[in-house]
Amino acid sequence: MMNGHADGLEELDFSEDGFWQSFHAITFSLPPLVLSWIVLANELVALRPQTGNRLSIVGSAAFIDLTAWVLPLAILAFLAGPLGIAKRFSPFVVASNWGSVIGIWMTVPTTLVRMFFPDWPTLIGSMNLIIYAAVVVLTYRLVHVALKKPYLWSAGFFAALIVGSLLMVIMLQDALGIAMPSIAVSG
Repeated sequence: MMNGHADGLEELDFSEDGFWQSFHAITFSLPPLVLSWIVLANELVALRPQTGNRLSIVGSAAFIDLTAWVLPLAILAFLAGPLGIAKRFSPFVVASNWGSVIGIWMTVPTTLVRMFFPDWPTLIGSMNLIIYAAVVVLTYRLVHVALKKPYLWSAGFFAALIVGSLLMVIMLQDALGIAMPSIAVSG
């Protein structure tokens, strides 16, 4: 599906059980997520010791990531009818959940570089840009295939989904006090 081939949808279970079981994708994503939360906690404590202890930062990061995974899908459940995707909602959620596992595991190299080479911001930034660009392209293809809508409609939907999710993550990070200081981002 991430290669733009709809035949991948045939391998997924869109039944009610399959829908709910697709949220087990979160479990498969936990190893790289936990690693990224630990690295973030170490970076924040090193940059701003007043941020809190590592455990509270990991808890906040976990809350943010899991909220960013589930809340947009819950909102979309209410908007599926008006958007004309009610019949494609289950395939979208199932494909999106399992596709997220791939995207999250793709970020492991960057997380490892952040962990072992924190003083190489140019390498980290370059890797982030390349990996996240690839994840965005692959995820757009998945969205397009799962929704079975025209490219322009899928692009608008995907853009709204990405912008909404990013704004939510930024607001939650700021509200929970774990936003990275601008010094660390600009390197």
